[in-house]
Amino acid sequence: MSLFLPKHNAIFLHIPKCAGQSIEKALGFKHHHKYHKVNDLPENLEKYFRFTFVRHPVRRFISACKYNLRVAISTRHQLEQSNLESLSPTKKYRLHLLNSKATFSSFTNDLISGNLRHMLTFMPQQHWLSAGKPQFIGRVENIDTDFLLLSNVFNKSLKLKRTNESNKNLELGSLSRKDFRRIAAHYQDDFKTLGYSPRYSTFDQ
Repeated sequence: MSLFLPKHNAIFLHIPKCAGQSIEKALGFKHHHKYHKVNDLPENLEKYFRFTFVRHPVRRFISACKYNLRVAISTRHQLEQSNLESLSPTKKYRLHLLNSKATFSSFTNDLISGNLRHMLTFMPQQHWLSAGKPQFIGRVENIDTDFLLLSNVFNKSLKLKRTNESNKNLELGSLSRKDFRRIAAHYQDDFKTLGYSPRYSTFDQ
C-alpha cells in the first residue's frame, strides 16, 4: 500500500525513483517496498490528503536503470544461487543484467519491447497519479522548495536528507538522442500530464 500518515490523515503516494525514500525518512518512516503499491488504497480516498513527488520521465528512467543494475550487482550471490523459477520477474531481469553488457540502449530496447512492464521502477508515473489522485504534486527537480511547502501544509518542521542516490560510477554509456525519443514516446502520457518537455534539446543528463 502507499504510505499512510494517521497523524496527518494523509497518504503519501510513493512513486519509485522519485526521492520517496528521502521523503519517508523525513516523515519518520523506514522505507518498505510495500509503500509503492496502490492497489489497496481505501475506498474513502477523498477523506485523506494525498501527496506525491514526480520526476522528469527520462531522468527517472536513467535512475531506474542504475538502481536495478546496482541491486543486481549487490545481490549477485543470492540471484545466482536461486532457482530460476522461484524468482520474481524483477529478480529474473536483474539476473539477466548480470549476464549481459547492460547499456542505456539495451534498457531502452527492453522498455519498448515490454520486458520491463512488470517492474515498478519502470511503470509510468500515471499508474500512481490515476489511482491516488494526489492534491499536492512536488517535483524532484524542485524538491527542497516543494518539500518546504509540504512541511507548511503539515504545519511541522521537517528535515529532508537525500538517500538512495544513484551510483554515478556505474557505466551504462550515454543516452543517445534516438533512445531519448523512444523513451519519451513510451512515457508520453507522463510528459503530457506532468508538463515536462519531451525535447532532447532541453534535456540535461
